[in-house]
Amino acid sequence: MLKKPLLISFTVSRVMFIITLTLAAAVFSIRPSAGQDAPAAAPAPAIEKGGVIDLLDFNQVEITDVLKLISQKVQRNIAATQNVKGLITVYLKNITIMDALKVIADSYGWAFVEDAGIIKFMTNQEYEERYGQKFGLNQKTLVYHLNFVKPPEILNILSQIKTQSGKILADEKSGTLIIMDTPQKSKEMEDIIKNLDTVTKTEVFVLNYSKASEISEKINEYLTPSLGQQKVDQRTSRILVTDKPQVLDKIRAVVQAFDQKHKEVLIQAKILQIVLDHSHQTGVDWEAIVAGFQNLDFKGSFSILGATDKRGKIAIGSLSDNDFQVMIEALETVGKTNVLASPRITAVSGEEAKILVGTTKPYVTTTTTTPSSGPTTTAESVNFIDVGVKLYVTPTINNDGFITMKVKPEVSSATGQITTSNNNTIPVVDTSTAETTVMIRDGVTIIIGGLIKEENVSTKKRVPILGAIPLLGMAFRNETESITKTELAIFLKPIIISGDAQVKDDSSDAK
Repeated sequence: MLKKPLLISFTVSRVMFIITLTLAAAVFSIRPSAGQDAPAAAPAPAIEKGGVIDLLDFNQVEITDVLKLISQKVQRNIAATQNVKGLITVYLKNITIMDALKVIADSYGWAFVEDAGIIKFMTNQEYEERYGQKFGLNQKTLVYHLNFVKPPEILNILSQIKTQSGKILADEKSGTLIIMDTPQKSKEMEDIIKNLDTVTKTEVFVLNYSKASEISEKINEYLTPSLGQQKVDQRTSRILVTDKPQVLDKIRAVVQAFDQKHKEVLIQAKILQIVLDHSHQTGVDWEAIVAGFQNLDFKGSFSILGATDKRGKIAIGSLSDNDFQVMIEALETVGKTNVLASPRITAVSGEEAKILVGTTKPYVTTTTTTPSSGPTTTAESVNFIDVGVKLYVTPTINNDGFITMKVKPEVSSATGQITTSNNNTIPVVDTSTAETTVMIRDGVTIIIGGLIKEENVSTKKRVPILGAIPLLGMAFRNETESITKTELAIFLKPIIISGDAQVKDDSSDAK
């Protein structure tokens, strides 16, 4: 009684499967490619290369049944892993067998591979775990034998370029690289290998005038990436460069272009003090002074400080005839003149030169330290400040014989002092400064005027012996205070020199 239902159930199930295959076969047909005759019993290779499916129509059919039907029709062995399961719906016309399988695999997240005549279906995850790359990724294999560089030297560079699924195998003994990646990445890595696997040379560049660090920065712009190298020895001013011969030729030209003998400027300076009389308390009218002397030609004048500034106007101009004695005679009309200094200094083009005429005043500061535990400590330090006339000049030599000069004069004086809580006295410094850039021809004198300094002068007079008597001596001594204004005039004459030739000394002009 129990066997009959089982037999019926089996029979019905088998009938349904046969009906399913029959219906599927009714919509599955294979035809040869255009221009080919349909073979009576076409072997698998012929169908794979030229067979075309006229119609492939499945609606919610188990994938394993579909693969079985395709396997029977194309006479190919198709196997699927246990994770390949589920119902599929597909409708394809006029498509090759392998393209049809790829459409099914791409649509439902599967993959397949042909191995030893068997088409193996699997999930994408299984494919990636087994073959180390994603399904459908077209890869190219490149075998390259290195001639000049070793595989480890180039392996790190290629590893940064390859895709995540790409592989690079290196055999250091034979100098062989095996690259497996997409065609695009393989081409990029091939170009890099050809660029790096080349003969290199090493050359030592000895610098005579320029700093090694400055030339090294320029060389970096020409080095072959990941191949060219340089080593800098600052002590001996040498640069060791390794690169391709053609690159070394370019670097050699760069070194020769920039390692040139530096041009130098001899700056002849004269600092003149003018004690202004009562009629010229606002300063020297330089244009009026120069206009009265035929030998002098003041080229120009402009203000650096404001017209209402208490220190007056800074005037800068040039003299076509460097007759210093004539200029002193002209300035004698506005006050007593005195040459404070006649320094001469040589500066390299582009480098700052500094001239100081004055004194250095020391002052003491006290630092008290109170730790969380232990006694309080007190330390004194001595500091120094420069007062007087300071002149900063930065000349730049142009190719047309002109010199661009950045000039910064500064006049300072200690006008008093303050006492701190620690009984330290710190000087109070009064400073006048200006800064400008001028361009003059080689050998022409530039004049900077208008640096006015105001001083309180205290004069004490007394009769000897009697003036020293307390109380009664007041009748025999006298003390007066007056305000004295002085203006500083700075004469600068830049002369371009080669460094090995003597320059005429113009110091006689100051006599």
